[in-house]
Amino acid sequence: MSGLLHIDTVRVPLICIKSVYRHLRAMGEQGMEGVALWAGRIQERVFEVQTTIIPAQTASQLESGLLYAVGGAELHRINQWLYENKQTLIAQLHSHPGEAYHSEMDDRYAIIATLGGLSVVIPDFGFNAFSLDDWAVYRLSPEKIWEDLGRPAIQSLIQIRS
Repeated sequence: MSGLLHIDTVRVPLICIKSVYRHLRAMGEQGMEGVALWAGRIQERVFEVQTTIIPAQTASQLESGLLYAVGGAELHRINQWLYENKQTLIAQLHSHPGEAYHSEMDDRYAIIATLGGLSVVIPDFGFNAFSLDDWAVYRLSPEKIWEDLGRPAIQSLIQIRS
């Protein structure tokens, strides 16, 4: 199976969710979107998230909306770290100031490009209490299209551990 398409369970420690929310809220306090990444290891059809990566990023407020960017040198540093630590990216998580949805920019400029990878959008800069029901979760299909996972699929795919 290619990439991460065979993964049917993503186990995420609560501490990894908390670190994402801390970062997104800090960015949100400045009126900016932020991005975080989850990395870990594959065990057959299960992906065990082990690390939250907060990449060096710039955030901008444009006339057309908000934007975050991660530079090439930082992406290289992350890829090197992943290789050295024998980990793989499974997801990018970023915030929106309001509703959670995948914008055209999110479609075009995703950090994760592995088939089966996840792109998670968290609404309201992550200021609300954590709830998986608030997330918009997309998965990169074999056709390289970000497919919106519905609530039942999200609940089945993502398992939170304490």
